[in-house]
Amino acid sequence: MVSLEIVKVEPYKNSPNYTHTISESDKVKRSQAVRTLVETEATKNYSPPAITIVVKEYATKLGLGKSVSELSRKEVTNVKYKIRGPLEAHLLCNSDIKSDILNSMAFLVEKGYHVENYYISHQSTKGIVFAHPKQFEKLQHHGWLTLIDSTHKTNKYDWRLFSLYVHDTYGCWDVDAHFYVSNEDCDTISKALKIIRNYCHWSPRYILSDQSSIEVKGIKKAFPGISAGEQECEVILCVVHVMRTWMTKIYEKKTRNTMNAAMHKRTKIGCEQLIQDAINNSSVSAIQNYIKRNYAKNTQQWALWARQHLPLLLQVTITNPLESYHSELKRLTLSPAFR
Repeated sequence: MVSLEIVKVEPYKNSPNYTHTISESDKVKRSQAVRTLVETEATKNYSPPAITIVVKEYATKLGLGKSVSELSRKEVTNVKYKIRGPLEAHLLCNSDIKSDILNSMAFLVEKGYHVENYYISHQSTKGIVFAHPKQFEKLQHHGWLTLIDSTHKTNKYDWRLFSLYVHDTYGCWDVDAHFYVSNEDCDTISKALKIIRNYCHWSPRYILSDQSSIEVKGIKKAFPGISAGEQECEVILCVVHVMRTWMTKIYEKKTRNTMNAAMHKRTKIGCEQLIQDAINNSSVSAIQNYIKRNYAKNTQQWALWARQHLPLLLQVTITNPLESYHSELKRLTLSPAFR
C-alpha cells in the first residue's frame, strides 16, 4: 500500500459502526466549502434569508447541493453575527461614527442643506437624509417620474447611499435628494422617503427602480396611494435589471426570448398571452413556477404595455443614468485628490 501511496482504513474487530453518510455529517458540521460561501455572502450584509438562497444556488452550481439542502436561516444568522459583529462594533456606543455623523451634518448645514438623521428602533438601523432647498424645489415640480438607486463603498461604515434622480424642464437629469442607511431594509428606506416627501410635498406618480423587492416595499409603504387618500404611486422596474435576472433564472433560451417579446408587447392581452406561451412551452417545471410566481401577475411593473400612454416612460426604461452618476461620484471621491 505504501508503494501505491494509498491509505486504507479498517475498523477494529467487534468495534461499533460509526460510519455516516455525507448528508448526516453535514447536519452536525457544515463543510468548509459551504461555510466559506456563507462567510463570503455575510460580509455583503444581506439579510439571512437572502444569503441562504444565494448560498444554496452557488453551492448547487458547484455540485454541493446535498451539503446545503438543509442549510437553515438560523445557521446563516449565527455565521453572519460572527462575521458582521466585529465589523459593526462601531455602531454600538462608539464615538467615532457619532462624531463623523455630527461633523458631516454640520458641514452640510453650513452649505445650506436640509439634513435630518433618524433611528428605527425595532430594526436598530439609522439613516441620514440630506438635500439642498433648490433640489427639493426640483423634486416637487419634476418628481412625478423619479429614478431611485443605491450604491455601496462610499464610506468607511459600509452605509448604503441612495439617490433620487429627476428629469427637468430642460431635458437634463438632476440629483434631487440623498439618504444614507446603515442597513437596506423596507422600514429604513420608507422612513427616509417619508422625510423627503414631507420636506417638499413630493408626490411621485412613477418611481423607476431596479429589481429590488426591498426598495419596492419601502416605496409602497412611503406612498400607499389611493388607500390612504393619496395619488397612486406606481413602481416600475428597470428593464435591463429584469432581463439580467432572466439570463440567470430563465436559462432556456426559447422561453427567455418569449418573455422578452412579452416585455415589449404593446397590449396587455398580447403580453399575457406570450407569458402563458412561455409557461406552456417550457420543459422545466422550475422555470414555469418561477414565471408564474414572479412575473405573471405584475406585468404593469415590468412590461412596456403599461407605459404606452406616456412617451417619456418609453424613453426612460432603465436606471443607467443614475448608476452612471454613482460611478462617477465614487470615482471622484475615492481618487487621491479628494482623500
